[in-house]
Amino acid sequence: MKLKKNSAKVEILIPKCCISEQKYILDILFGEFLGLGFSLATHNESTIKLYVHDSAESLTVNADFFHKSGSHWLKPESMPKLPLHDWNPREEGLDVRLIKETVPVLYGHAGLIKEANHWHINLDIFGSAFFMLSRYEELITQSRDVHDRFPASASVAFKAGFLDRPIVNEYLEILWACMYKLWPSLTRETHQPQTFVSCDVDQPFDCTVETISKLTRSCAGDVLKRKAPALALKRIKRYFFNEVGVYKFDQNYSFDWYMDLCEQVGIKAAFYFIPTSVETNNGCYELTDKKIIWLMQMIDKRGHEIGVHGSFQTYRDEEKLVNQKELLVQTLAKSGIKQKIQGNRQHYLRWESAITPGILAKAGFKYDTTGGYADQPGFRFGTAHEFYMWGWQDCKMLKLRQRPLIVMECTILEKEYMGLTGDAAYNTIMALNEASKKYGGNFSLLWHNSSLCSVENKNLFSKVLYSE
Repeated sequence: MKLKKNSAKVEILIPKCCISEQKYILDILFGEFLGLGFSLATHNESTIKLYVHDSAESLTVNADFFHKSGSHWLKPESMPKLPLHDWNPREEGLDVRLIKETVPVLYGHAGLIKEANHWHINLDIFGSAFFMLSRYEELITQSRDVHDRFPASASVAFKAGFLDRPIVNEYLEILWACMYKLWPSLTRETHQPQTFVSCDVDQPFDCTVETISKLTRSCAGDVLKRKAPALALKRIKRYFFNEVGVYKFDQNYSFDWYMDLCEQVGIKAAFYFIPTSVETNNGCYELTDKKIIWLMQMIDKRGHEIGVHGSFQTYRDEEKLVNQKELLVQTLAKSGIKQKIQGNRQHYLRWESAITPGILAKAGFKYDTTGGYADQPGFRFGTAHEFYMWGWQDCKMLKLRQRPLIVMECTILEKEYMGLTGDAAYNTIMALNEASKKYGGNFSLLWHNSSLCSVENKNLFSKVLYSE
């Protein structure tokens, strides 16, 4: 975690409160994001103090969140007070890269105090970053949607208008600008931005033609309710062709086209499969289905990733999640697929910040990429960088990385959410792409195979990937 890449190591003193939480956020911001070696000790002051050995200069940073929240930890009184104040660091003489001229102040205050050999940042950078990365607010705010998800509309980021900004990275740029002014010999880690494309395999094939009984019911509906006998004939045709392994008439089956497109732009996609759909609100297949095994073998042969799409019921259930991962592991092994399962995304993006990260870590996943909202795109964690997650159950860093989900196509396109089309949809996606990569982060894009039924959606997906 602590990368020793500089001859001058930063020494950090922290207040004697929330020590585990402070150590965690310093490991992430300094060790992972900046790539700076550092040593850590406590002191009796209320600020976080940074200095470099053999240098007369020092830098202190406001620590209101950790220092003042002790008596109100995980209580509404510790939440940021809306509306937030804004701060323009350039007015303080800082040459810093931001998304906009000003940044919202989550904790602390606006302003920078400069003295002869000492600077003080009024903004609480570390506490605010912990607030975002740990999803602290989701343990306090009880708002949930019909699928028991914490919605974007309930978040401070949405209410304060910065969900479309990687605010943690912007705060880090302010910190780095101050550090570099004081200690110009320091060098930071350079991150190369990437694009991650993934597909949640909810309906790999048309579910209405999975069985004769489903086909019969659907065709009856076509004729009697929808008054569309031609649609019933197409459905019957689809059923018989699917039965012999010819899927060109199945609109849900877009995997060949999907992988062709990704390969053309140099991207290996990840396909997350629901291990079992025995319970409700899941897919319409089982991993043991012959055509699912064939599909996974084809994905593996072409060098794309296979992962777990944790079923609707698993986000709070460790036993089910562990069993589902093992089911996929065993199925791959029996099918001659040698790749190891590393990644997960929860079905419906169901997520409980107090529980889900811990059970994913215990299940042995290397990373999770559930970290976005269904109702709005953007930066749920305040960053597009991967990072080791905070575990609320044991109050420590987990051996699980979060790969934040920035855009899900359903959020952009479906009428129940944003309902955008054409240039509006493309421009929204690409603005988030640009913001993700501005600080060397990753643009994580989820696009379902079943959302490529129309020429318009295929063209939009292609345009986004070819814009990389």
